[in-house]
Amino acid sequence: MIRPTKHPRTGIYHVRKAVPAALRGVVGKREWIENLGTKDPDEAKRLAPAAVTRIEAMHRVALSAIGTPRRLTQKELMAYAGEWYREFMGAWEDDPGDVEGWERWQDILSDNLDEEDDGSRSYLYRQPDMDEAASYLRGRGVSPDRETIRTFSRVLNSVKHRAARKLAERAGGDYSPDPNLITFPALRSTPPAEPTTPTLTWAALLALWAAERRPAAATQKKYGAVSRTIVRVLGFDDVRRVSPQDVVTFKQARLAEGTSVKTLSDDILAAGAVSAWAVKNRILTDNPFKGLAPAQVKRGEASRQGYSDEEARRILAASRVETNPLLRWTPWLMAFTGARISELVEMKRGHVKQEAGVAILDIRPTKDREGKNATFQRMLPLHPAVLSEGFLSYVAGLPSDPNGPLFPSLQVKRGTLAAKAATDIGRWIRKTVGITDAAKAPNHSWRHRMEDELRKVRALPEVQDAITGRHNPRNAGAGYGRGFRGMPDEVLKDLARVPSPLPPK
Repeated sequence: MIRPTKHPRTGIYHVRKAVPAALRGVVGKREWIENLGTKDPDEAKRLAPAAVTRIEAMHRVALSAIGTPRRLTQKELMAYAGEWYREFMGAWEDDPGDVEGWERWQDILSDNLDEEDDGSRSYLYRQPDMDEAASYLRGRGVSPDRETIRTFSRVLNSVKHRAARKLAERAGGDYSPDPNLITFPALRSTPPAEPTTPTLTWAALLALWAAERRPAAATQKKYGAVSRTIVRVLGFDDVRRVSPQDVVTFKQARLAEGTSVKTLSDDILAAGAVSAWAVKNRILTDNPFKGLAPAQVKRGEASRQGYSDEEARRILAASRVETNPLLRWTPWLMAFTGARISELVEMKRGHVKQEAGVAILDIRPTKDREGKNATFQRMLPLHPAVLSEGFLSYVAGLPSDPNGPLFPSLQVKRGTLAAKAATDIGRWIRKTVGITDAAKAPNHSWRHRMEDELRKVRALPEVQDAITGRHNPRNAGAGYGRGFRGMPDEVLKDLARVPSPLPPK
């Protein structure tokens, strides 16, 4: 049992544990020292076991980074994807069937793509697709690591889209030469030599960082996505190899892909934050991301705009005739609350209640948003337009369990409810309602509209923040008292003055 040790100068207790020699190349240090934050010996003894457990967990993470299955480069993955493409086309192109069948397959493949607020589309990783990717590579003698499996799953999805489009052309009688074939590199007969020294993968570094910093789940997920993008672009997964020039290369490549300056800046700042922690903890010698995040300059109108009255009318009218509860109610709730789609679809039946004599949405903390609970939590009154549509009758018709979901028909096997809802609503807005303006984000544009509507009725700034869940402290007294987030009856006085763009039924 490791005993807490008192620091000779500060008197604060800490625990020390040596890093096994085999792990020092990954961890980057010879010893872990965890501050217990107390001068009380009894309290130190109580805290020590948990600290030791965290250190041992970091050792297990480091151990998993040694001798891991092989990671393939993007070029190698595209070569294997080319093999898949040639095999698939060879099996189908002589007798491809009808055009409609391949168009339907493209629609199914599109379900793996999530439309972001900025109009870009990101791949949704699903276990069956990753199992297929892993099986294909293993069947060709490759032992892929987890990152390779994820990346190849995304690559395969893209190549399947290309195959479906080409086979639709073949089904229509077009047998001209296939330009897709020249885009795939040749498959090397022998794999590249494995590195002779231990590497520090991004996954291992993030696990070490998270074990100490304990970030919100959403932050950890975001940083993981950033690291995977870095690996994809640079073509290697070793944090110690990343140089400032590599970061510049990463910036140029991402901008060429159409990434916004804001997203790129956020990604580099995220990677820099983890690298700065690693430098402080003697895991890295320097931070290659430091000072390289691009400056964000706002020019002209915001890239995202609120819905106009006419667009709002079209959406709400289309929603009014929907039978899918997600499409029937989330547009109305977003239109008259300014709530985020993630906040709405994560709600429970019991979160729709009466408070201070008004019907409210009781927006509560969730695990994914634990880092922003103080900002997000609020009692949001329901607008008269939502009530007149019969929303409370819908809620009353749900199973009586107060912990049951507000939208039980929305289910996911992998990923988040918010991602699935955003995809479904986005597709409905674009295809069914017919609003395709790139400046309109299917869900987020409601928040822009609500901000403008509240300005029109001269709502107090603090009331605006209480409705939309933003954190904008106005003065030194903003942190005193309950605030409008806890006064739904007062908030409703301003919210009810926001007019509905669509007349009652």
